[in-house]
Amino acid sequence: MYFQIVDNSQRCKKTYNGSSLVDYENCAGLIKTWKHSTHLSDRPDVEYAYIYANGDIHSVCPGYMTEQWQEISTRVSSIVKSIHNARCDIENSCIYDYVPDSILQKYLKSRHAIIQHTFESVSRPPHYEILKKAHILTEEMNSSKNLYKGKWSNTNYDIFSTRTGRLSNAKSSIPILTMKKEERAHLTPVNDLFVEFDFNAAELRTLLALSDREQPLEDIHEWNLSHVATKSTTREEVKKRTFAWLYNPKASDPLLEGIYNRDRVKSQYYENGSVKTPFFRNIQTDDRRALNYIVQSTSSDVCIEQSYKLRDFFKDSRTKICYLLHDSVILDFAKEDVNKFLDAKSIFGCTRFGQYRVNASIGNNFGEMREV
Repeated sequence: MYFQIVDNSQRCKKTYNGSSLVDYENCAGLIKTWKHSTHLSDRPDVEYAYIYANGDIHSVCPGYMTEQWQEISTRVSSIVKSIHNARCDIENSCIYDYVPDSILQKYLKSRHAIIQHTFESVSRPPHYEILKKAHILTEEMNSSKNLYKGKWSNTNYDIFSTRTGRLSNAKSSIPILTMKKEERAHLTPVNDLFVEFDFNAAELRTLLALSDREQPLEDIHEWNLSHVATKSTTREEVKKRTFAWLYNPKASDPLLEGIYNRDRVKSQYYENGSVKTPFFRNIQTDDRRALNYIVQSTSSDVCIEQSYKLRDFFKDSRTKICYLLHDSVILDFAKEDVNKFLDAKSIFGCTRFGQYRVNASIGNNFGEMREV
């Protein structure tokens, strides 16, 4: 039932089954492990203890194993560090080729016991399903090599470090979430071009959906303009007015409140200092920030959920998801998939809350994207 992928490299197929290293192909029926791997890309049945533990294996280590686990995990970490420092050819070999078998076996056995203990003693998080999608997406992105400043680099997404569940970059060599505009031109595709699908005013659309209103097909700021503005008001003016009202709980705007029911949404998803989102996240916060957390967290999870659908859509092609932002997905697009472009755009926009308008852009680097 429990197993561990020993090395994520596609050429390294050994798996630990609780007693020994065996070929991955001989692991039928094993469905519970620590973390996602590219070896498991076609295994939707696998459960991840990593999610139960909020990404921290030390936090779920049983007390009687603490000293033993600290000793063996530190030793293995030191060996791996020395392997990197010695510039060993890890790209064309497997980690178990370098770590002494006795040490590796002790490490995997201890880790196996912690994984089993986690599943048996920690409750399944109520928001497990969206966390699983985020975990799979980010692990696959983090394991892929991308081109940044002409060198092969990786992202380092973290799904646990923000209160709302928005993704963050943990000491990433590709700081995609915080990248300055002048740096974006240094980010280039591995395939033929970048394609970005970006929700039009994602947080406003989420608030609209949670207010039980249908999604407008047009740009939401133009739509707001037609509902709340005078003839002399511009799109930019109504946009500023809308966001100023949205993020200030003390602001009053009867026309906007007639469209976006802030009080109703807040009363439905916030109670006794806790936000509970439609994706079953539970976020402790105060009254002032409650609505912002509801909308921000839900919008982020919509983007994750839709991006996961695109992952499945492109699973048999060279096109891959390479980056996620808070309300957009960036694809490393292969030219032979051009006939899938419109379907992919439609899939991304077809959310559980209705059809969100999607802006699409393409470019040969991330700094020179043009809308199509």
